Amino acid sequence: MLALSAVYALLAGCAYPDTVQDKSDALWARQITQSAHCGLTGPGVAYVQTVERLQQLLGLPAQNMAVQQLRQVDLAKEHLLFVTLGEKPTGGYSVSLASSSIENPGNILRLAMTVRAPAPETMVSQVITSPCVVLGVPAAGWPEIRVSGVRDQDLVVKL
Repeated sequence: MLALSAVYALLAGCAYPDTVQDKSDALWARQITQSAHCGLTGPGVAYVQTVERLQQLLGLPAQNMAVQQLRQVDLAKEHLLFVTLGEKPTGGYSVSLASSSIENPGNILRLAMTVRAPAPETMVSQVITSPCVVLGVPAAGWPEIRVSGVRDQDLVVKL
């Protein structure tokens, strides 16, 4: 009986991971939607804290995003951050949220992005795209937001 208990304890220990991944990133930013056609032609970021500014971005020509999801965001509690790669010559490009963290001192919100491009020699659609991702960030008083991974240097939004 003692041997059976020891085997059970050993198996239970093997089934439980040594480290528990920190889920705190979910508190700082969330990905709301992404699109291959957001209509923004230059690489960069657009910060949205008003309904009027959101309407401007949703009214861009060649925009093809899930606008209903964006209109449901309560901008008093959560602001939107459009991160765009700019115009790309083919399909197969995308950008998404990899991680978020708070940089102290300064209480700076840091967002790391993952950018995907088609592999060489891959068949892709021959169409100009403007890939982007829309993130929701708490409307708390960030002095700035830094976005890395989209260009050679961080994109900075000073608030």
